[in-house]
Amino acid sequence: MSGCTKTDKPVLQILLSTYNGEKYLREQLDSYISQKNFSMCSVLIRDDGSTDGTREILREYEQKDGFTVCYGENCGVNASYWWLLENSDSECEYFALSDQDDVWLPDKLEKSIAGIAKTQGDGDIPVLFASLSQIVDENLNPMGSTLHPNKGVGYYNAVVQNVLPGHTQVMNRSLRDVILRHGAAEIHAVDWWFYLAAATVGKICFAGEFTVRHRQHSGNCVGYNTSFLKKTRQRFRNLKSQKANAISVQLADFFLRYEADMPEEYRAETRRYFAAMSSCFKRIGYALTCKVYRQSSLDSALFRVLYVLGKYNYCMERCGTE
Repeated sequence: MSGCTKTDKPVLQILLSTYNGEKYLREQLDSYISQKNFSMCSVLIRDDGSTDGTREILREYEQKDGFTVCYGENCGVNASYWWLLENSDSECEYFALSDQDDVWLPDKLEKSIAGIAKTQGDGDIPVLFASLSQIVDENLNPMGSTLHPNKGVGYYNAVVQNVLPGHTQVMNRSLRDVILRHGAAEIHAVDWWFYLAAATVGKICFAGEFTVRHRQHSGNCVGYNTSFLKKTRQRFRNLKSQKANAISVQLADFFLRYEADMPEEYRAETRRYFAAMSSCFKRIGYALTCKVYRQSSLDSALFRVLYVLGKYNYCMERCGTE
């Protein structure tokens, strides 16, 4: 059903940022149109300065299916998705993030809306939906699955790990409004920021089933390692990288913006996280007693080691906890 011939007001808006995605883009856009409830949807796309044939494809869907497209300059994936959220339709009830090279299963949006509605109940509660996604190769052959958060989702996990794939995320209007009202500056990963926000001020609905076929190829911004050896190598590469510090930079900015709305236990734990950075002795104490966790025991242990070694250290005067 065409996106430009809907007679009812859209209930859900799909938000997509594209960049040089001509190879797989049509499959993703067609999977929107194949959704069981696509007649309830609108599509907002921002092209982040593509130089291949992506814009020609988008113009086709603009004309044929009524997709709304903004052709912008390159600003990066985080800023592009933030722009999409800021410019989304405030009258829609739900907002679904999308990658440019995946394929959505036909009932993805139906399941997302049902999950949010059940979690929200009768109240106006901010809710974020996410699910597992099936990892596939360039030809959509199955390779594995994204991580199942067996230890549960929540703030103490969101502090140091994002287990809610952005390409599966759907939020309700209440969460959208909260996120935009608080703003952001130091985003490490925009979907991770949304996880932090939902874990802090709302609820999370995680579905342990596939809603997306997530394609892995050389052009992915974020890849998923599917073997134990590759995962282990990545863990040790993180020892030499600045990723841990970037996580703390993100958390510090988030804490400045959301501190007043946090439950007291979250506020206290976050202050401990930053205050302990001032000495190795304090970092050891925090690592032994912290509530923060990652989903595997090995990754939780590695976080503690990295924290003690000062890899998560952050200039504390910027977060107001020196």
